[in-house]
Amino acid sequence: MPLDLFTEALSHAATLSPRLFAIDEPSLPSILKEVRAFCGRHVDSARIDKEGRLGSDLLAAIAEQGWFGLTTPAEHGGAGLSMAASTRVVSELAAHDGSLGTCVGLHSGLALHGLLHQGSEALRARYLPEIAEGQRICAFAATEPSAGSDISAVKTTLAEVDGELRLSGSKIYVTNGGMAALVTVLARSPGLGGAKAGHTLVAVDTRWPGVKKGAEEKKLGLKGSSTITIDFDDVEIPRDHVLGEPSQGLGYAHKALTWGRTFMAAGCLGVARSALAATREHVQVREQFGRPLAKFALVRESLATMRAEIHAIESVLRLVTAYQDAGLADLALPSTVLKVLGSEGAWSVVDRGIQLHGGAGFLEDVGMARRLRDVRVTRIFEGANDVLRLHLASAALAWPIPALREARLGARAPIAHLRSEAEAIDRALDAMTDALEQVRKLGFRVYEKQSLQWQLADAVISALAATAVYLRAAAAPDDEAALAVARLAISLHARRSREASARAMEPSDKAHDRLLELAAADEG
Repeated sequence: MPLDLFTEALSHAATLSPRLFAIDEPSLPSILKEVRAFCGRHVDSARIDKEGRLGSDLLAAIAEQGWFGLTTPAEHGGAGLSMAASTRVVSELAAHDGSLGTCVGLHSGLALHGLLHQGSEALRARYLPEIAEGQRICAFAATEPSAGSDISAVKTTLAEVDGELRLSGSKIYVTNGGMAALVTVLARSPGLGGAKAGHTLVAVDTRWPGVKKGAEEKKLGLKGSSTITIDFDDVEIPRDHVLGEPSQGLGYAHKALTWGRTFMAAGCLGVARSALAATREHVQVREQFGRPLAKFALVRESLATMRAEIHAIESVLRLVTAYQDAGLADLALPSTVLKVLGSEGAWSVVDRGIQLHGGAGFLEDVGMARRLRDVRVTRIFEGANDVLRLHLASAALAWPIPALREARLGARAPIAHLRSEAEAIDRALDAMTDALEQVRKLGFRVYEKQSLQWQLADAVISALAATAVYLRAAAAPDDEAALAVARLAISLHARRSREASARAMEPSDKAHDRLLELAAADEG
């Protein structure tokens, strides 16, 4: 949980920071250079958006580069990169095109997790070499018409019939579905493995009899990304294609989502970076009132805020991936923080970028409108942010108050050049702890007050963001420009955390609640 990150990271900030933000792969800089050069030559984002597909030629070229094997171990033909390095590559791809980043990120993260971590050695040996070469693109299928954020409600069923496993049901919104040759499917499995109820993950070859792919969905954004419905009509599943233990699939799916949300945040980061770069270029050349837009104070303030938002996302991403690679903590909730922060931060950055572009930002040819459409869905898929906030608040309400009271930067990890920033974070942590302590007094009634839980979650998200930025700044104290951005990001998120905590502590207003109830009622 995020509390683990707070207490461990805050306790050892001075010594832990350099290790947390280091990436060991010496090949990463050259890989990123190759990605930039390749995308500059081969990726036409406007064409991808217009045609609604990445295209077989581009996918084949990506496969030839080996980027479908980012997370596949070297012994199976992949690059075997760490999470920290893999997400850097996905972020770079997404900066050039959101659909491309989504395709590679989903394949490398959510779709492959089950096979990599729960698949047998024989199953990995069978599929991973083809996956690493891009011969088999992967997908993950959980969502159904009646099961979205609540994936435990799936109706697709894996059952034993005459000694064979049979899969029947339908999955919607399957990203990469149209091009996928291997799909990880979550299904109900009553009675399987001796359990009365439960869910099981299975790997399904989409060429097997009974697997039927639907037409491509027409979407608001990420138009080059494949999104389809897949039907499973009494599909025979070999027993060695069950991933992990039967009826334990729900837990495995949540672990896969932890991975997936991390890759998604990396994609959001890439889109945000490209939006900032395009906006910087525009304000340097666009003149109003006799001078470039970049000379106006409000424009500079907007650019600085955009950069601070990006810096915070980067910092939490690096913190979370470092912990994931080291296996130091349960990262289900930290990855949730990262997903919400990344998706909403990217939306904010792109929206500010459109504003600074003026009327040009509304034109398709400029590319900002496409970025806004592409990033919008990230607040919905792999867990809607509204629901994820409720999960985060529920977890935070269980944290021990004494441990939170002790998690203070100023006392535990004083760093001279960041003293005022440490104090700002400590004030945010104090306010967050006060809010949690007060709200906890409501008992089970708090779960009926979802707006209050929303505020608690935002307080936690921004507190962790500010903390991650602090740790990163402590690791690179001599970079004056980066330090200025870090200070701005800490100030921004520490204030947001305090404000969210204050809103959570406001007394209940029954009259206002009644107004909301009446306003939300059906007309007439």
